[in-house]
Amino acid sequence: MDRETILAAVEDRIRAIPGVMDMRYLDPVLKEEVTNLEVQAEKNGACGGLMPFVNRGVWEALGREVSLVIIGNTHLLVNNRGLLFMMDQKGQIMGEYVTPQQREKILEEKPDTKFLSEDFILHPEVEIQGEPYFLIDEIGFDYLEGIAGIARVTSGSMSTMSDDYVRGLLGFTGPDSWTHLIGFDLDK
Repeated sequence: MDRETILAAVEDRIRAIPGVMDMRYLDPVLKEEVTNLEVQAEKNGACGGLMPFVNRGVWEALGREVSLVIIGNTHLLVNNRGLLFMMDQKGQIMGEYVTPQQREKILEEKPDTKFLSEDFILHPEVEIQGEPYFLIDEIGFDYLEGIAGIARVTSGSMSTMSDDYVRGLLGFTGPDSWTHLIGFDLDK
C-alpha cells in the first residue's frame, strides 16, 4: 500500500468514529506550532505553575512518522485510564486519575481513600522521593486497530494551549469540543 492509500484509510476510520467532529493531519508548520505550545505549557507547569509536568503522550504521538489531531465531542469515547499520574523523582506513583468506575470500586475497597478531586486519587502511603511532578502519559488508540500499513499507534492529550489553538484553527471554539493527538508509523 502506498502512503496516500494508508492515510485515506486512517481518515475514513477516524471520521466514522461516533463523536468525531473533525480531524487534521499535522503538516510540518502545524506540528512545529503544537510542539512550541507544548514546550511552553511544560515550562509554565501545572496547577498554576506550582508543579512541573511532563506530557509524554504528546511527545510520543509527535515523535511518530504521522501525527493527526481529532476534534471530539462528548460522545467520543477515548480510554483515559492511565492518563494522568502524580509521580516522584524515584518513579513512584503518588496519585492518579481514576475513571468513575474505578472510583466506585476504590471507595468500596478502601472507603477512607483520599481524593484530590472527584477523579484524582492520592496514595498517602508513598514516601515521596524528591520533587513531585505530573505525568500525562500516552494511551492506546484502539480505533485504528487492523488498518494495514500502520504500526506503533499511540495518543495523548494536548495541553490547554495547544487544544485552544487547534480548535480555533479548525473553527471549534465552543465548550463542547476537545482535541486528542494521535501518532503512528507507516509499516515499511
